[in-house]
Amino acid sequence: MKFIHLSDLHIGKRVNEFSMIEDQKYILRQVIELVQKERPDGVLLAGDIYDKPVPSAEAVQVFDEFLNGLAEQKVSIFIISGNHDSPERLNYASSFMEKHQIYISVMPPQKADEYLKKVVLADDYGLVNIYLLPFTKPGYVRPLFSDRDISDYETAVRAILERESIDISQRNILV
Repeated sequence: MKFIHLSDLHIGKRVNEFSMIEDQKYILRQVIELVQKERPDGVLLAGDIYDKPVPSAEAVQVFDEFLNGLAEQKVSIFIISGNHDSPERLNYASSFMEKHQIYISVMPPQKADEYLKKVVLADDYGLVNIYLLPFTKPGYVRPLFSDRDISDYETAVRAILERESIDISQRNILV
């Protein structure tokens, strides 16, 4: 399988009061062209979609146009939230988006019956399991592990991964 991986788009970023939005639009159009040319099985967007939790209307519009451009290519899209993203804002319309092969995960599991979002793709060689692990703070998952000291990011992520039933005999991707 072929994937294109992007992270830290920071759409809407300003540097010394200079808006990066035109440069970001240009780069995102190039990504869409690359997807057209390479025909990947999926595009992985690993966090920090926006530069701040409450992105500008223009930043939201730029991301919307980018997602539409990718969706037109009939490619699966996998998105996790980063520490700069607002889970609630990024999760907007996620159930509708899944109907168009756009999968979003904005919060790690927080209840005993919740697990990482998992999407299964198939090719000539079998299954590929894609697990979506968004930005995880210790406080997000601490209630799941009353018997463990979840005091830093590494132990939080480790604890979440250890409770998953990941079949290591299959192909697995963690975003």
